[in-house]
This record gives sequence, C-alpha cells and structure tokens, in this order.
Amino acid sequence: MSGIILYQSKYGAAKKYAQWLSEETGFEVIETKKADIKEVAKHDIIILGGGVYASVIAGISFLKKNINELKGKKIYVYCCGAAPYDDEILEMINKRNLKDDLADVPCFYFQGMWDLEGMSFADKTMCKMYIKMLDKKDPSTISAWEKPFLEAKDKKCDWTDKKYLEPMLDLIKKEQ
Repeated sequence: MSGIILYQSKYGAAKKYAQWLSEETGFEVIETKKADIKEVAKHDIIILGGGVYASVIAGISFLKKNINELKGKKIYVYCCGAAPYDDEILEMINKRNLKDDLADVPCFYFQGMWDLEGMSFADKTMCKMYIKMLDKKDPSTISAWEKPFLEAKDKKCDWTDKKYLEPMLDLIKKEQ
C-alpha cells in the first residue's frame, strides 16, 4: 500500500514525528500547506499531523475540506502538544476536530516541544497568561497535563520520543 504523511508544524514537533513516521513506513512527507489533493488522493494511506493550538489540530482543515476526495482511504491523525498524554485531552481534541465525516478517524497524541522564546508573539502572550493563571491555582488542583507548563516556563524542552509512534504504527500495520 502507498502512503503519504502530511504535517503542519509551527515549532518542529509535528515535523519531527512526520520524519520518524516516514523512516518507519517509507511514506513520503509533505507540509500540509504544500499538499495537492490530487496527489494525496493517489495514496491508500493518509497520515496527517499537526500541533494543537487552542484544542485545534493544525492542518485538520485540509482533511475537512477534502474528505470527499479521500473516501475509502485509510486516514490517521496525530497531534502534538506540550502536555503529556491524557485521556481527557485526547477526548477534547477528538470532539473538537474529528466529528461528522472524520468521526471514525483514529487520532493519536504525541508529546511535543516547548520553547517560549521561540514562539510567535501571540502564542507567547497566550502561554504566559496561561502560566500566570496556573501559578495562582492551588497546587493540589493542578492536573498532570498542566504541570509541564509550570515546570517548563522559560526553559526550552523537547519531550518528543519515537516510543509515542508505536500505537499508531501498530494500527497501520494491522489494517494493511
């Protein structure tokens, strides 16, 4: 089966995972914004990955816009964020991004990177506000997925790891 990996990466994690997936599958990698649906539709397997920003997966609009051209294809989605994996996070992401025609698309969450100084002004401002809000919370009420934001703050962190790919790769192999 032929496949393609589309990714949209602001800060590098989604691209890094796309490259690792390509090493494991042999699939071509292309940025979502450079993807041509006619070329993508030639493949049997489509993997789309992107960072999560305000619970929206970057690049998911490509699938939503072109889902009719991709009927009958095996589609997989992964997303990256600073927080560690949490069922609650994945459920929220799925509800926000994978509904209607995308409701049956499997979605995987991979922990990404954090670099406050390398962020755009808007992202940096939002993150600083979020950290201030967390700083004011009672420490006993801070969830496991919120803790990395407090621990990272101004540090540069890279939590990417090939081990996160295993469930997705297992499913792809099983369904081929």
